Amino acid sequence: MTNDRHKPSANWSIPAHRRGMRGWQRSTPYAAVAWSLAYAVLGAYWAMSGRGFPYTPELLSDVAGPLAGRFGPGVAWTIVIAAGFPAAALGTAMLRGVRALRPFLLAGGALTAAALLLLMTDINLLIALAYIPNIVFRLLTRADITSYLNALTQWTLVHELLCLCGGFLWLAATVSYARRSANACLSCGRLEGAEGWTRPDRAARWGKIAVVVAMIPPILYALTRFAWALGIPLGISQEVLRQGQETGEWTAGLFLAAFGLVGAALMLGLVQRWGEVFPAWMIGLVGRRVPIALALVPASVVSVLLVVAGLGIASDYRQMAQQAVGSGQEMVIVVGPTLLFPVWGVALAVATLGYYYRRRGPCSVCGRGARQEGPPAAGHP
Repeated sequence: MTNDRHKPSANWSIPAHRRGMRGWQRSTPYAAVAWSLAYAVLGAYWAMSGRGFPYTPELLSDVAGPLAGRFGPGVAWTIVIAAGFPAAALGTAMLRGVRALRPFLLAGGALTAAALLLLMTDINLLIALAYIPNIVFRLLTRADITSYLNALTQWTLVHELLCLCGGFLWLAATVSYARRSANACLSCGRLEGAEGWTRPDRAARWGKIAVVVAMIPPILYALTRFAWALGIPLGISQEVLRQGQETGEWTAGLFLAAFGLVGAALMLGLVQRWGEVFPAWMIGLVGRRVPIALALVPASVVSVLLVVAGLGIASDYRQMAQQAVGSGQEMVIVVGPTLLFPVWGVALAVATLGYYYRRRGPCSVCGRGARQEGPPAAGHP
């Protein structure tokens, strides 16, 4: 007699096809080393020629600049040097499978990824992404977008994109080494034994909590920006409201708020069935499984940009707020919701991780995960 507890259930999350994700475990460590070697050459050019170093005096004095530059050019140069040849040597040791120094290598890889993602980027990346709806609107109305295009081609922003790519490469390389050195499956990361908190039904539970938390900051942000765009002085004076209307700040904030609400709605896909199977309104794709990377990659990028933006705003909270409003109360109302961006970013990252664990399904390489260890979470589609 079979045990019904281990029978597949129709309510279980539909696993994604992983063919598009399968190669990263082996390729990203090589890509991370190659990136660091190229970055080392770039750093050497900056040092010898005296040209091109992105942390110019103007950027170092910018309150919205990367956190690495807030501590002066010395710290910025330290990160640039460390992310070059030393990081390449670290990655080479990972590729050789050195296990004697496993804690050191894992810490070094994680620190390299964190430095590139959190210290070498700033809020301008998030602004460039969030202003896309506004740019589309301006294109439809034949308005001028030259300033936006010029901002995208600035070397400082290009360098931040370079560091963002390098950071994710190093994050993936470190995860790959952690799996290989722990005798886990290189494809799915599972070890022998129970999956514990990564089990699909458990991941569904804490993933839902993370989505709820992640939706609070964009809703609070949108509430203030929509009110001001509609001429409602929510928490601010008429003078500040009028000033924002004259400069177009509230109109820009309206598009940013709309972008945030769209993002909040898309986060629901991390815990809803339409995040697993394309819904009816997706013409040509209806009924097909949603590739796991389609949610995993953009959500991961946005989560990092949100944390970076929030940390940057928090580090210069008073200075930025005083430039925007006059009183302390108005400072809290205008800048306050943006201080929750790190909460939004971390919660989104946790929700994305839960989505991955819930959808990865049985491993076609090691066979682990083929038998679920419990019933699906209550109410899960």
